[in-house]
Amino acid sequence: MKTYEQPMEGNSFEYDGTNYDCKRAVRKDTECIIREAERSHKEAFHRLYKTDSIKPEKVRLYVDDKDNIVYAMIIYTIDYKVGKTSRYACGNYYPVENKTLCPHLFQGSICW
Repeated sequence: MKTYEQPMEGNSFEYDGTNYDCKRAVRKDTECIIREAERSHKEAFHRLYKTDSIKPEKVRLYVDDKDNIVYAMIIYTIDYKVGKTSRYACGNYYPVENKTLCPHLFQGSICW
């Protein structure tokens, strides 16, 4: 399986001439990232980061031998409160079927 990264344009990306709408995945991932950050280190999370600055930056595509997307993972940025830097947070893996990012039936993988 090959991987590619594509830039996100708002809540969507384009691959092989097709636009993929990711609004639902972005909403779900954002909620999960915040929930996980608060669960693992709430005080530091609110002290260090602009919690409302999470936004989709790019998408990592896992592609089969025929260049069809099998899975997609949206990569987000979140800004620090001090300075002009940000860090990455990864969303869930989404199977791609019929040009749609579908919820995974049993696997979630938020990387904070």
